[in-house]
Amino acid sequence: MKIALLHYTFWPEVGGVEHLVRDQANMLCRAGHEVTVITGVGRETGEDYQVVVVPELAPDHKLYAAARATLQSGQADQNFTKYRALVLKTMGRLLAGFDVTIAHNIFTMHHNLALTFALRDLAPSHRMIAWTHDLVMTDSDFILPNPGRAPWNLMLSSAPDVLYVAVSEQRADELEANLKPKIEPVIIPNVVDVVRLFGLTPEIRASMASLDLAARDLILLLPARIMVRKNVEFAFAVVQRLVEMELNPLLMITGGQGAMSEASAGYNDFLHQSLPEEIAGNVVFVNDFFAVQDDTLRDLFLLADCLLFPSKQEGFGLPLIEAGLHRLPIWCAQMPSFWTVEGEGCYLLENLDQIPDAIDWLQEQPTFRHHRMCRKIFDPGVIYDEYYEPLLATIPRTKLL
Repeated sequence: MKIALLHYTFWPEVGGVEHLVRDQANMLCRAGHEVTVITGVGRETGEDYQVVVVPELAPDHKLYAAARATLQSGQADQNFTKYRALVLKTMGRLLAGFDVTIAHNIFTMHHNLALTFALRDLAPSHRMIAWTHDLVMTDSDFILPNPGRAPWNLMLSSAPDVLYVAVSEQRADELEANLKPKIEPVIIPNVVDVVRLFGLTPEIRASMASLDLAARDLILLLPARIMVRKNVEFAFAVVQRLVEMELNPLLMITGGQGAMSEASAGYNDFLHQSLPEEIAGNVVFVNDFFAVQDDTLRDLFLLADCLLFPSKQEGFGLPLIEAGLHRLPIWCAQMPSFWTVEGEGCYLLENLDQIPDAIDWLQEQPTFRHHRMCRKIFDPGVIYDEYYEPLLATIPRTKLL
């Protein structure tokens, strides 16, 4: 499907809607759609969608600026009439050939009322979605100068032939209360793309689909070289016990075999060969696919739910400090060198019988609960499957003439 996403401004402008449009564009592209972002201010991001910057929608466009100055004084003059005609012609040409246009805030905010008029005029012959983050009528930062008269009264009027989407129940209630004729908006929560949010490395980006993070009940990180004292086989046993408890964990082991160590090479081979088949899909040796450097290690810390560090011997235990700085709860063994974290965001896991208690301890950590909830519920793939796919399935493949 050919989809246009429309907003006043886009990247590199920083703002909630600008971020959402970018994340939405990436999500739709990954689902196989052809996406174009249309905006008055912005530029290409280097991602898979096209960005079209429309000079007529830019705040410094001469006719736009003249019309806006008069509107802010509570009047509408011939500049607005001319600008409205220009925008209608421009948008009619731009949207030709798209199956649907998702217009962010334009139907409910007053920042370009000529653009609002144009989209309403095009809606009878072009599928239009009013994606609503904000309403000027409920936003205390703005006051309409003349809400009872055109063109400001557009903010009180629902557009015929337009589907309204609200990003929350609160916004849906506000739409129903403020727009006449009354509408029944569809509620679709925002999506947050961790690739954009964390600036993930190309290696991690390429691994995201196979890691299937949204489906995981618990993501454990073991950042260590493959050495006997790291006790990786205990980490395997932890994962196996979690699977037996009908959970779907993921254990990410970062390091390759220890340099200049024959014992490490043998241990590395042993671990790969002895990995139980029933947990093969729950354990990944990251170094088998690419070398873990500082930037990819940072990504793994950001994506994990919990550090698992079962070493039998450590001089200090640096990953525990790194986990703390990443606000990551810790499961680790008990040893003198771990004095830096004992009792502070750390559960001392010595045997498999403790795992139910360890899980209960995790559930008591607010940062863990919130991180896991956001990872599972607001994942782009989850949001697309649950909300976007059914919505887009209702849109006929018709083109604007």
